[in-house]
This record gives sequence, C-alpha cells and structure tokens, in this order.
Amino acid sequence: MKKTLFALCFVLLGTVSLAVAAELKVGDKAPDFKLNDSTGKESSLNAPQFRGKVLYIAYVDPDEKDTNSHVEEALKKEQDSGGLDKARYESFWIVNLKATAKPNFMIKSALKSKQKKTGATIVLDPDYTILNLWGLKNDSSDVVILDKQRICRYVHNGKLSPEEVVKMVKIIKEYQGK
Repeated sequence: MKKTLFALCFVLLGTVSLAVAAELKVGDKAPDFKLNDSTGKESSLNAPQFRGKVLYIAYVDPDEKDTNSHVEEALKKEQDSGGLDKARYESFWIVNLKATAKPNFMIKSALKSKQKKTGATIVLDPDYTILNLWGLKNDSSDVVILDKQRICRYVHNGKLSPEEVVKMVKIIKEYQGK
C-alpha cells in the first residue's frame, strides 16, 4: 500500500513539474503540434504556408472570439499601409473547443466567416493540446508571436491594450525582416 501511494505521489509531482516546465516563454522554441481545421485538413507550425514567415497566433475561446478583434484590425491596417508584408507573416488561429459548451458544428460554421474575413488559417484544439504543450492560460484569448525559426518573441494572455498592440506589431515587423 505504501509503495502504491508513493508511486502515485511521484507521478503527480512529475506531472506538476512538467506543466510548469512546458510554459512557453519569450526566447523558447515553440513545440510543434498537429491539429485539424474545420474541414479535417491537418496543420502544424511547419506547414508549407508558414515556412519562412513570422506567425501571429491567437489561441481563442469561441465564446470570446472577439476579445482581440482590435488586433486583427491593427494588423490589417499595417498590411494595407505596407508596414507588414503578407508574404513574410501569417495569422494563425487555434480555437479552444473545450472552452465552450457550444456544439462543434456551430463553432465550425462561425469560423468559416471569420476565416474569410481575416484570411487566417484556423485550426481546432479539441482537447487542450496547445494549453498542455505551451502552458498557456485557459482564458479568453492568448496571443503568441513566433519568428521564422519558431522562437517565441511575444506572449500575452487576455485582451491586448493599445500599447501592447503597438508593441506586438513592432515585433512582427522586426522579425519579418530577419
């Protein structure tokens, strides 16, 4: 009995330390993953459409999908003015399906219009893959910027202030030129 209890405690402590160690921080190489979009097409950080590009990644709760819509608007404005080169950066949304009680078919339908509006690649995370892999918070929205080598250059949890949007855009501009 004591051996079983000791083994269980050891496993639990190991799990807690792995969760802390998995937190993605600025300067860390982001672990890759494979997730599907709403049509079942698989995507990852190494997908052909992302090669050689800086990635703006939004990890979102479907119920709070508009939390950082002002960021999308700022990115679009920068792109239209020539400040961001669409050939060198890409928007990538990861939707946290476990964060909502809405049925998946409703979410998938809403995502089609969001994808058409933003041009972003949107994939579905049905089981906290990214939360567990990157140590993100299970809140309404997380933003991550990865450079071309998939090194994390920016992480923010929650709604971005106007100052944070400016900072984030500056980072994308800096790394799209490298």
